[in-house]
Amino acid sequence: MKLDKEKLDWLTKRTNRSNSQTQELFELCDCDFEKLKALEVQLRNCFCYFCPGDREEVNSVMKLTPKSDRFKLE
Repeated sequence: MKLDKEKLDWLTKRTNRSNSQTQELFELCDCDFEKLKALEVQLRNCFCYFCPGDREEVNSVMKLTPKSDRFKLE
């Protein structure tokens, strides 16, 4: 399933990720846009400077305790 262009553009502008990397993360988040947004917030607030490569890494990131709450997607 592909992320629709409007949501893809909205998210890539805020996260500075490529379209293809954002699409890959969307698929790792079970094609759930809200989960993808939560993942992006979690990555930024936990200061994770990598892109999860599989669902196991996505789940690991989601379990981390954020060091900040400054990054928000609204």
